[in-house]
Amino acid sequence: MSQKIAIPGGTGTIGSSLVLALHDSPKYNPIILSRATAAIPPNTTSIYTTSFNTEKNSEIKTEIRYVDYTSVDSLTASLSDIHTVVSTLLIPGPEIVIYQLNLLSAAIAAGCQRFAPSEFALPQHSHGDVDVDHGKIVVWDKVKDAVAKGEIDGAAFPCGMFMNYLAIGAPRELEGRAGFREGELIFHLRGQHHDHQRRDNGDGDGGWIEVPLSDEGEYPKLTMTDIRDVGRFIVAALGIEEPWGGRELGMAGDTRSFHEVIASIERIIGRKVQVRTVGRRDLQKRLDGLDKEDILGRIDVQYTMVCGKGGSVVEGSLNKLCPEVRPTTIEEFLERYWR
Repeated sequence: MSQKIAIPGGTGTIGSSLVLALHDSPKYNPIILSRATAAIPPNTTSIYTTSFNTEKNSEIKTEIRYVDYTSVDSLTASLSDIHTVVSTLLIPGPEIVIYQLNLLSAAIAAGCQRFAPSEFALPQHSHGDVDVDHGKIVVWDKVKDAVAKGEIDGAAFPCGMFMNYLAIGAPRELEGRAGFREGELIFHLRGQHHDHQRRDNGDGDGGWIEVPLSDEGEYPKLTMTDIRDVGRFIVAALGIEEPWGGRELGMAGDTRSFHEVIASIERIIGRKVQVRTVGRRDLQKRLDGLDKEDILGRIDVQYTMVCGKGGSVVEGSLNKLCPEVRPTTIEEFLERYWR
């Protein structure tokens, strides 16, 4: 019998990638958890149908269970037959901490074997540098504590920066985004596709890249992972027989220096892009000028600052444990969606 894997937030970008990857394996049966509403009360179930991100252009049907994330009892009832919970919730604000701690408590109460909090971005040591990620530290500490007590097995799965940022502006942008809804960050390449018959005249129309310099004035490295590979890596991690053991099991799609990434972009796209370097002090001034309520603006600046320190680089622990997963490289991604 296939294991049931609960995916809170399974209709979102990362969640959908994981659900589709699970559907490709006969070993697992994905179950989406979604927030109950006035129209759809807790403990209601239905079938979620999507063709999102499917290269075969076929519909995929997944059971969806509606839950009250503020109620451990509601969550426990929904997890009664679940083997592993992999959270992909993306909710800015304090609710994300409450919801995930309730999920952890419910998973333990329901007898689930494994739990993974919503990570899928920066490694743990960088969370303190991004305001909205502070809650992830709280959740991860609780997960490690539960693992240490033998209540449940667990792991965190960072992946660095999404490679799908590089698809924005590409001729095959929709396919390259794979459901990724964010705007541009660091890589601003949109102009190259919108005016692809012209040569860059030096005014930035050919696109531009903001390179956050290290304190030594050097181009740092960064890790980028395709969203689709995130799903494949997690499915592979589910098959690891040894305990996750409260470890940070990072997945590294491709780790390159900004020099290498820029060279690949210019070679494959076929034109020069404008490079705008920025130091930590200038980024701090930019951050200080933002309103505290400008959450997205602060995320963009703080994430750029993290990259400048090399803080997006992920150790590929999961790559070593699951060598059967061959992630997409930056060059392959650019070739696929920009050629």
